[in-house]
Amino acid sequence: MNTKLFLCLLAFLSIAEISTAQIQIDWLDITEDQSGEDIKLYASNRGHCPVTVSMGFKKLLNLKADAELPILKVIPNDGEEHLIVTLSVISSKRDSEYIFDFQYAIGNTINTVHDEDYAYTLPFQKGKESVIGQGYHGKFSHHNIYALDFDLIEGTEVLAARGGVVIATKEDSNSGCKNPKCKSLANYVLIYHDDGTFGSYVHLKENGAAVKAGDKVKAGQLIGYSGNTGWSSGPHLHFEVYIPEMNRRKSVKTKFRIGNDKVDYLEEKKTYTSK
Repeated sequence: MNTKLFLCLLAFLSIAEISTAQIQIDWLDITEDQSGEDIKLYASNRGHCPVTVSMGFKKLLNLKADAELPILKVIPNDGEEHLIVTLSVISSKRDSEYIFDFQYAIGNTINTVHDEDYAYTLPFQKGKESVIGQGYHGKFSHHNIYALDFDLIEGTEVLAARGGVVIATKEDSNSGCKNPKCKSLANYVLIYHDDGTFGSYVHLKENGAAVKAGDKVKAGQLIGYSGNTGWSSGPHLHFEVYIPEMNRRKSVKTKFRIGNDKVDYLEEKKTYTSK
């Protein structure tokens, strides 16, 4: 008999310029099967991308796990039940009890590798230009991260730099400031790419998301409108690609198509025109 365990779990969803955010999601179900002598714990994922689970045990009384702890496993987004661990009773003459410690991260934290040869599309309309107000490892807010700030007036159309599936959006904020305390006020769109990385588009205007979770988008498609929400010194679009990791993110450099035959990294204070 499978029993659904009632859990309030937190996903570590890393959004650019937002500290690792603990966002509750309802994609992941944990079930327990005690129909035989063993106890089996399963996970099923109804979301739009894989989820990596990490499970340990605060208490494991008269039970033995069939895997080294903590267990790290990727659960595909197929809605099927996937076995996490089997707990075997050591002695039938004693009581058994367990309390598990569980976390998960959105994405595949085990073997995601960024496609370094992929040429991203500038995230604004053709014929428009933008200055990179802050580049990689910028002094204002890009400390130790590979992120780009495109100076765009509020309300500018934001286009997907790469295709994928929309994982999450936020568009209910109308506030921002130059202090890190405003990080959580940033509106954003988060997209999952086919190489397992995520692209985040941050500081959108209020009601500035043109897509919703589950939407499939192509490079160059409208996904939102630029703004000045969150930790921001002025209207712009913050763009970052990262590899998912448990409890944090690992940002990566991204090459852009900046001419008919030219692909290169973007540099701070330089102006780029979408062609």
